[in-house]
Amino acid sequence: MAADREPARSGREFPEPELFLLDSAVAWESRPGQPAAASGAAPPAGARIGASTLDETEPLRHSRLLSAAVVMAVVYGILFLWNLVSPAPTRLVLTLSLGLRMGIAVVVAGLLAGWPRLTPGQLKGVEYVLFGSLTVLVCVSTYFADLAAIRNGVFASVVANDKNSLLHIFVLMVAYAMFIPNDPRDTARVVIAMAFAPLLSLTLLMQHSASAEVFYQLRSVELAGSNGLYVLIGAGLAIYGAYVLHGLRHELHEARRIGQYQLLKLLGAGGMGEVYLAEHRLLKRPCALKLIRTGEGVNPQAQARFEREVQAAARLTHPNTIEIYDYGHTRDGTFYYVMEYLPGMTLAELVHRFGPLPPGRVIYLLRQACRGLAEAHALGFVHRDLKPANLFLAVRGGEYDFVKILDFGLVKLTRDDGSPELTQDRTVSGTPMFMSPEQATGSRTLDARSDIYALGAIAYYALTGRAPFEGPTAMDVMVGHARDPVAPPSQYRPDLPADLEAVVLRCLEKRPQDRYPNVRALARALAECRCADGWGDGRAEAWWTVTAEVLRAEPEASLTLGAV
Repeated sequence: MAADREPARSGREFPEPELFLLDSAVAWESRPGQPAAASGAAPPAGARIGASTLDETEPLRHSRLLSAAVVMAVVYGILFLWNLVSPAPTRLVLTLSLGLRMGIAVVVAGLLAGWPRLTPGQLKGVEYVLFGSLTVLVCVSTYFADLAAIRNGVFASVVANDKNSLLHIFVLMVAYAMFIPNDPRDTARVVIAMAFAPLLSLTLLMQHSASAEVFYQLRSVELAGSNGLYVLIGAGLAIYGAYVLHGLRHELHEARRIGQYQLLKLLGAGGMGEVYLAEHRLLKRPCALKLIRTGEGVNPQAQARFEREVQAAARLTHPNTIEIYDYGHTRDGTFYYVMEYLPGMTLAELVHRFGPLPPGRVIYLLRQACRGLAEAHALGFVHRDLKPANLFLAVRGGEYDFVKILDFGLVKLTRDDGSPELTQDRTVSGTPMFMSPEQATGSRTLDARSDIYALGAIAYYALTGRAPFEGPTAMDVMVGHARDPVAPPSQYRPDLPADLEAVVLRCLEKRPQDRYPNVRALARALAECRCADGWGDGRAEAWWTVTAEVLRAEPEASLTLGAV
């Protein structure tokens, strides 16, 4: 099978795989070959690190410019077709102008679509070209249309042309303010320039047609009155709209800030809260930030228990457990905690993609998990939710297959530290397929041996590709753990070494006293298996080097919601 073959070393630097997951709150799904769940993570492809208001403006400007160009191309295209059948005497001039405007909008849209990474200066240039050329064309077409109408003696068309010109300028000013994410002062400079543009065509027109001097004098008064008022109203609306939108963008940016952490992207959400890709504003260190909801519908006891348990888990310092950087409350009382993220994949994803693992690799991974749990158990913690999705295989500091134990959200304290009892809520917590018999029956006396059972179930899954007990409902699975004998893993994998199978089956004993007394004893038993040296740093590095190339070749998977 694929996982049994050691890939050849490529000799290249290991590129981080484009498989990025975060905590148990995020799952991959939806297309064949994708895993059902995953956890622990590095930033998703395309995520922006170090985002500030300025950083966010440039991609927004690009997308808004593209949208504006597309909208204008469509609008001018419709007006172009309308003028083709128009009986107006100035139809030729206006039709030609509309065709040119449509062409400019199409060219700009094509440029922006074909070049998604223009520099800020280039984007500014495209912005000025688009709106500046459209404004100039409006004024030029108005000038020639008015000139033609005067020569033909159709003075009513002159007034209509000027009104249409002001309407076009009005629309351009408002569109500029709404589409382009600028500082209000920058918007004001551009909009005011656009507002004064019609005066240029009027000034040029006044140099001609002396025979209509009185008429133009009357028109000048009108332009200075109602027409000028319309332009000023349009400019005022555009500038005010830019001011409001700029303020909303700034407020949104501030709303995405939790203490010293800037929220960059929502990665998952569930019944208790959301998980975000975030970054420390000063250290510029990417991290995962988990928000725990407050308010109506949230069990206060469960929330208080979760907060206490996160605080307890933050005391863990072993390299094989996920590091919690920080925790606290927002102004509205929402509890949050911040943890590291890593490139790699969960054990669940690994087995889903590549099938059951070589026995040596399973031992290599479980021994690391035992080392991480040894510290937690020494402090009196029981994880209670060990499963393949909570063992993350990371690429960290030049090490490969580096195990990180995730999601201590269900950790239980077995020692009395003087705090009110919050973990005994008379509920069954955990994942049924990897739950110990005493946990499945709701025992209130769980200890470290419950986690040892879960490690045995994880080993069973990693070696065979299936859990020790399966069933149509969670209750059926829990009954199997509590009552039924487990089928030896060699039933599904005949080549499994007998000594490793014996270790797994001892972990899966129904009675806690029949299992290994602690994870250190389990780690020693795993090390004594004859296949324990079948996997090491060299094979892990070679496997990840080749696998990274495979993952890069796959389309980015979609993120879906999981349990938070």
